[in-house]
Amino acid sequence: MSDSSTHRNATTAPDNDADPAVYEPPRSIAPTPQLSTRGLFIALATVCFVPLFGLSIYAVIFGKASEHGLPVEILIDRRPLMTIEGNSQMMDDVVVVTNEADFEIPNLTMNLNGQYFLYQDKPLAVGETLVLRQAAFATKSSQFWVPGRYPITEITVTGKLPTGARGVKEVQF
Repeated sequence: MSDSSTHRNATTAPDNDADPAVYEPPRSIAPTPQLSTRGLFIALATVCFVPLFGLSIYAVIFGKASEHGLPVEILIDRRPLMTIEGNSQMMDDVVVVTNEADFEIPNLTMNLNGQYFLYQDKPLAVGETLVLRQAAFATKSSQFWVPGRYPITEITVTGKLPTGARGVKEVQF
């Protein structure tokens, strides 16, 4: 019995001469590097620095937005505004923006303290005065400005100039 267990049958053993794939190492399906270390460094540096150089050149050619002044007057005031019913007026904290230019100003955007924003869809006509409730300004997460809770330290108004540039007016309080 020990003879049969240690003796293998020649028909069950694999024929190593017939199949050469048995001796080949397994094929790898993992990705192989196509770039050298220097090539990879150059590619990553290009991806990082080309946009930086492009934006720097753009800033040099066109300048900062604050270099293009916006001819508006900005005031903080308390004025009577009509109530929702429309039959009476109530004193409210407002921001007053007056167009002092000889052209209308489209795309008017205002912000209080750099956090609370308001976009005016309608262009501001020549000589027009826009009276806006301070409570209408909101953050990007829809939290509204509460007049009197914090002081207004800065108001920024931006609008499109006839040249197509973005005009900016900043007022510090």
